[in-house]
Amino acid sequence: MKNHLPYRLMAVLLMALFSCKEEKKDQEAANNVLMHFSYDKVVPADFPQLNIPGFNFPEDSTVLNQWIHEMNTEKIHLHGWGIWTGITSLSSQKIPGDPRNLRVFETWMTPEEMIDSIKNEPVKRSNRGNLNVPNQFTHFASKQKTVNDSIFESVSYSPGAAKFAIENKIFMATTLYDMAKKESRKEIPFFPTDAITIKPVFKLLPTSGGEQQFDIATWPGTIDSLVAFPEQDWESYVTVDVENKGSKEENIYPLEDFIHFKLNDEDAYFLNREFSENTGNQFNAKPGDVAILVGMHVGTREITNWTWQTFWWVPDPNNPTAPSSKSIADSRPDQLKGAARHYAMAVAYYMVNPNEPYEGENITGSPNYAFNPYLEAGFGPKVFDDAISFVDTEGGKIDTYAGVRTNCMSCHRMATVNPEGLSTSSNSKTPYVGNSYVSRSDKIFDGQLLLDFAWSIQGNVDTTGIKAYLQQK
Repeated sequence: MKNHLPYRLMAVLLMALFSCKEEKKDQEAANNVLMHFSYDKVVPADFPQLNIPGFNFPEDSTVLNQWIHEMNTEKIHLHGWGIWTGITSLSSQKIPGDPRNLRVFETWMTPEEMIDSIKNEPVKRSNRGNLNVPNQFTHFASKQKTVNDSIFESVSYSPGAAKFAIENKIFMATTLYDMAKKESRKEIPFFPTDAITIKPVFKLLPTSGGEQQFDIATWPGTIDSLVAFPEQDWESYVTVDVENKGSKEENIYPLEDFIHFKLNDEDAYFLNREFSENTGNQFNAKPGDVAILVGMHVGTREITNWTWQTFWWVPDPNNPTAPSSKSIADSRPDQLKGAARHYAMAVAYYMVNPNEPYEGENITGSPNYAFNPYLEAGFGPKVFDDAISFVDTEGGKIDTYAGVRTNCMSCHRMATVNPEGLSTSSNSKTPYVGNSYVSRSDKIFDGQLLLDFAWSIQGNVDTTGIKAYLQQK
């Protein structure tokens, strides 16, 4: 019997050799691609000075808390719109392939870029933040009409928030572990008062294929049932015309009514790399395709529990449906112009009505729903912890374990990491909740590290070196 072992070993060595060569080629190809994307540097833009009477940013916390205490919704709504006006304002910067100036929020750093800075690796802000798949990503087929109901997101931090995150190495698992193990530490240091975090949500219109009109699902208004209400069930849509033709009477809206941008080479490259599963199932975004903004979560650290405002595109911005309202729309300042004025807003400056204390028990009030239809409406009861997703009212308990009964502040209060799970995929033990009063000292946070309301930290923890670090402890 012949000994085939030497031949097998040779085959393995040859395969390894060719594999290394292929990997080297792939890496060289990737490096060449990245070199191709070396554009002029984009500098994160500060929040601009706005000439809006009654609006300041950052506003003094005592002023905001007085509005909250007095339930002065008119001033609260104006403040939310002022923040939206500022972040959607045009900066002085441009990128190749786009004749328009970048909006302020488009210049801000992503968690990936901040992590590179923490590691002292060069950050090339040569473009907008690359689009990713959100945790809430869904893809459905509409019952009424084939509409585009896929969504993409890009989380970003304002310059003040990014500077804080980088200096405190807040995305590193080793940093979070040390913070959690300090005897008096149950929470990371607070972000500065000028910190803003955002989650913009886009839909992609594949215009490179020659089509000029695209149907997208639009929010018809909320429902009372404790069920998921995803885009496929809205039975409401508009047609977007990329050549700005058609008429609203025909339910056709021009592209200029949307905050949008055209994908350049870099956008398309990273989007395809993010979504392609394999060579047989590749995402096929191309330069020239259009991304339209359909929604955005915006949080600011002006008060201890942050301010929360969420925005989404609507066909009739003067008369938006719940969780927005006509009174909210009427609070828009004259300085808000163009496509940015075509969005509805909901706010959550407190968890329940009236505003609650930071800590306490047996808090009663009425629900305060504030959610983004494109992000939370599709959540069903199984997403939430039904044991704590409720509001105690004078008339009894109201369950809130569905996306259409959520509140931004309640949800983000739950943002934590589990120090014992930082080297695993289960790095948080706290669940999602609907609209609910959640005390800062709730027992559910025992053994966890609170993240100052920033789920974006938990979702982007960098575990570099954590296993070796824990072995030394």
